[in-house]
Amino acid sequence: MPQGLDVGTMNLLSARQDGNETVFVQQRNSFVEIDYSDMAEQMLSRSDVLHIRKDDLVYIVGDDALNFANIFSEETRRPMQAGILSSDEQSAIPMIKLITEQVVGQPEFPNERLFFSVPADPIDADVSTLYHQKTIESLLTDMGYSPEPINEGMAVIYSELANREFTGLGISFGAGMTNVCLSYYAVPVMKFSIARGGDWIDEQAAQATGTPVDKVTSVKEENFTLNFETDVGGIEGALSIYYDNLLDYVIENIISEVDEEDVEEGLDVPVVVTGGTSSPDGFEELFAERINDSEIPFSISDVRQAENPLYSVAQGALVAARSEEEREGQTEQANEPDSTAE
Repeated sequence: MPQGLDVGTMNLLSARQDGNETVFVQQRNSFVEIDYSDMAEQMLSRSDVLHIRKDDLVYIVGDDALNFANIFSEETRRPMQAGILSSDEQSAIPMIKLITEQVVGQPEFPNERLFFSVPADPIDADVSTLYHQKTIESLLTDMGYSPEPINEGMAVIYSELANREFTGLGISFGAGMTNVCLSYYAVPVMKFSIARGGDWIDEQAAQATGTPVDKVTSVKEENFTLNFETDVGGIEGALSIYYDNLLDYVIENIISEVDEEDVEEGLDVPVVVTGGTSSPDGFEELFAERINDSEIPFSISDVRQAENPLYSVAQGALVAARSEEEREGQTEQANEPDSTAE
């Protein structure tokens, strides 16, 4: 069976169909480094903590990394930064390889189909995503998969807008980037990314309040509600301010790109928002308010949040993979010789 993989700065998530259910596997895309000792190795192994030893160091990987970072007052390290593999992290490739293996597992058969998400090149930063895409593709090929990249914004369309004939504006608010795609009957009319996301919010809030970034991230992921009525001067107040700023920035860039691409003004489309950064309560309402008040040059029929924002991109990649597998199967069937012909 094919798989979908969301290669995110904060999390890696896979999606696989199991009967009538979609099974998701998730790991945090981060790690911490500690000194090796026999005692530490024994304790980590007994606790089933995902880790790898290299010389005199032990790397704790995935979901356990944030817990260890908070306990020891250290910052987690990331294989990815701003939506792509980090050029500043020497351990980026071996770490993301280890996490990916945990998330997707081994293929059920050689060259199993797997669609993985890739961001569009950001319009506000001089960054190319090509190296990132080709490296992830190579890792998955070495694992025995037949990988295919899918634009992250388009994956949102596949996941959330099947009942609207894959027509609409899909926006994925990730940790490293925000990806935007406008699709018309499954054909992308406009796709781009912005080099700001949840990490940018966390970093700005941390700087404003003098708090470690990982602590800000933990507060945001626990019970944070996006409003402007509480915690003035605190972490949640700062998070609300920078969330508001990010939404304005994203909408301004959407308007600018729509004008540049000369998108037809008569369009009437739904808007769906997704991604881990869109998870806090109050996000959907604030975004709908901001975009409805904007001067976007086409009509918006409705604005909604994905039912499962964290899983949406992986789900869309799976939909694309299954669709491609079905298309290939139909093509092979059509090319088979007719055994009844004389």
